[in-house]
Amino acid sequence: MCGCRSRDLEDDKRNKAIKIKTVFKLKMKLLTISLFGISTALSGVAYAHNYEGGITSSPIKIENKSTTVLNQQYNYPKGTPVINPLSVTLGPNESTDWHQHPVPMWIYVTKGSFTVDYGSKGKRVVKAGDSYIEAINWCHKGINGVKESKAIVVYLGESGVDNHIGCKRQ
Repeated sequence: MCGCRSRDLEDDKRNKAIKIKTVFKLKMKLLTISLFGISTALSGVAYAHNYEGGITSSPIKIENKSTTVLNQQYNYPKGTPVINPLSVTLGPNESTDWHQHPVPMWIYVTKGSFTVDYGSKGKRVVKAGDSYIEAINWCHKGINGVKESKAIVVYLGESGVDNHIGCKRQ
């Protein structure tokens, strides 16, 4: 007899021990990530994180997380959610028409600076690195200066609801 059965049993025991260690390590990683996520959510603070391979992330500072630029409270839409991200470029001396947004919209200015005119609520200059929640249901107009400006815009919309509606100055 070759003793193959006893070697097979030993191999099975080793493989089972390796699987148990692997599952344990995965569960510990999941627990660590979960606890980090919970503590981050509870603290209200975003942290930078280094991933494997040199990949890093860092938080984008946002002016107000729970109110708009005009200090309005907002809620997420109640219907079917639709997230619509856009990359917006304003050329030199360009401006938008007067418009409003019936849904929450996050803006992150990535290049240049421009003025947002909120009519009777005043004007505001935003520049590269600024991030905020745009006014909801309030007419406003973007006015660019002499250099190109760019922004990432993310509508937190609802199926069947327009993200952008024309209007007159308020």
